[in-house]
Amino acid sequence: MSNSIISSDVVIEGNITGKGSIRIDGNVNGNIHFDDVHIASSGVVTGDINAKNFINEGNFNGNATAEDTQLKVNSRNTIKLTTKSLSVEVSAELKGKIKCGS
Repeated sequence: MSNSIISSDVVIEGNITGKGSIRIDGNVNGNIHFDDVHIASSGVVTGDINAKNFINEGNFNGNATAEDTQLKVNSRNTIKLTTKSLSVEVSAELKGKIKCGS
């Protein structure tokens, strides 16, 4: 499995699909389908995420489906989320609808 990185100076308009993990330090306007999706503190994603593991430290606006979701300190989340496991850290902003469990 590969590890992919979208650096902070990159803007992607369109969908991203792959195996392994992806770390987003830049901006993505589109849907992301990877095994593991990590939005870094400088990352901004507008679109849908489908992943086994989803971690957000940055800014996410969209729908997300994941087995395990972690919304980290200072992350901003406008989200419709479906997940089996959810962790929300102190000072993470969360607006939207959540379905958690099996």
